[in-house]
Amino acid sequence: MKNTADFILLLEKEAALQAKLEKKKLLPSQLDDVTAFIGRHTWQVLLVCSGLTALLLELAKVWLGGGR
Repeated sequence: MKNTADFILLLEKEAALQAKLEKKKLLPSQLDDVTAFIGRHTWQVLLVCSGLTALLLELAKVWLGGGR
């Protein structure tokens, strides 16, 4: 019975933390669609971002290196 009471107490604490997160958002609500898309397509977004980063680094290397 003690384990059940401890579990319920832990759930209540987690619910309180979730309520705080819901009240005070990190990003504005205008970005909800963007963050939802990123959440649904995480690995695709990471793949595109890593590809763009690699491309930008290569372009910077060429531009800063004088085309060598």
